[in-house]
Amino acid sequence: MLSETGIPGSDDWWLVRLCNKLGDGLPRMGRLKSYRDGDALLPDNSVDAGTRESYRRFLRRARLHIVETLRDARTDRQGVVGFRTGAAGDDNGDIAAWENWTRNRMGIQSRQFFNDTADFGRAYILQIPSPTGMMWTIRNEWTTISEQDAVRPWLTAAGISVGFDAIAGAEIVTLFRPGYYRIAWRRTSIPTLPQDGTPWASGSDWTWIGDRVLTPWTADALLVQNRTTDGYGIYEKHLDTVDRINEITVNAISLIVMQSFRQRGVKGNLPTHYPEGHPNAGQEIDYDEMFKAGPAALWMLPNDTEIWESASTDVTPIYNARKEEVKTLSSLTRTPQDMFDGESQNQSALGAQTSREPLFYAVKAMNEQLDITLAQAQANDFAFQGDDVRADASKIETIFQKIIPATMAEKAEAAAKFKNGGATQRYIDTEVFEMSPKEQRRAEGDRVDEAFTVALATPSTPTARVTTGAQNGD
Repeated sequence: MLSETGIPGSDDWWLVRLCNKLGDGLPRMGRLKSYRDGDALLPDNSVDAGTRESYRRFLRRARLHIVETLRDARTDRQGVVGFRTGAAGDDNGDIAAWENWTRNRMGIQSRQFFNDTADFGRAYILQIPSPTGMMWTIRNEWTTISEQDAVRPWLTAAGISVGFDAIAGAEIVTLFRPGYYRIAWRRTSIPTLPQDGTPWASGSDWTWIGDRVLTPWTADALLVQNRTTDGYGIYEKHLDTVDRINEITVNAISLIVMQSFRQRGVKGNLPTHYPEGHPNAGQEIDYDEMFKAGPAALWMLPNDTEIWESASTDVTPIYNARKEEVKTLSSLTRTPQDMFDGESQNQSALGAQTSREPLFYAVKAMNEQLDITLAQAQANDFAFQGDDVRADASKIETIFQKIIPATMAEKAEAAAKFKNGGATQRYIDTEVFEMSPKEQRRAEGDRVDEAFTVALATPSTPTARVTTGAQNGD
């Protein structure tokens, strides 16, 4: 049991505080997840199970999964291609830093990392010491949370990560603090941390497993937070607009479906009973039975009757209203409108570039946040390896891919102009051809090999014999 939860700043106090903070944030995570997964419109309850399931099937056909496009418009343009550190000779990227990245398969993990940051506003890199270097694992606020340093918000003041060991039958929480981490546990047959968006109150019935585990190679915590500029998911502030778009879609599809069940009627002076001479004379006429609908049905009507049919409803204004809502959402989230309506083919080159400027700066802001995060993770890794030169986070720079890449024709035209203007080949490779550091190193090697091959293939010029005057008898 924790006995010092009332002492601010103690490990007990931080553990309970962060567990409660994690539990209080789970409803928010559940709400954002429902939009991310496209389940926001589905009802939680209804009159009965049959009605609920029928309604769910109908709504699934009406969902417009728009937030995924809003997110991917940014994260698809985030790409890490290299790092520069404080080490000498890393103009084309530091190979050791890139090895840290590739060793942890961040080419795959980074996709989840970028998407979690965009969806939930915050995501984490949890670093675990191993014989080959730090192991980087991606976490979000379903299981992990932190409080940042008040003076240096890029550093973690305290953080926790909650897990469950099914073999030991125990729930485990790890507390991360600057210079050490500490593990606590409690016995349970099933994990108590919910994953359905309901709140969680952990209590104080945790027991520490031993003392603090010091991390003498670094004074910083091994939990690194990445976030958007304001800590909100990129569409979190616009969920009401997303709801309106989905509800307009539901209404339009409902009207379209109802056109298949248009009401029909017979107008005229129809008798209520069969006339004399009819086999059913005197009996009341059942018009529902008489006017059964079917592909081979033929109705016999009196001369003075006519068929009436309810008018269809034009759904075009409804879809136009949805289009305006999508346009508003695109503007508010700085997402190019043509990603939704495909009208970019009618834009001029200048118009297309202008429409993407807001997205460019939005991605640039996310990359600036990410640069600080990855620099701290790399610094922790190099400090663990004992490389003090590269362990300075202030000198680590992340090299990102171009946010809006140029076409091959644009690159070829620009390369010739830069070359005539006196730009170096390295500058052209980096800024014009947009090569990654790995591609630049390969290109430099290819140029050296090509020059050597050309030199071997060029026939040598015979050396002219030099005769002196003495040899000629002068």
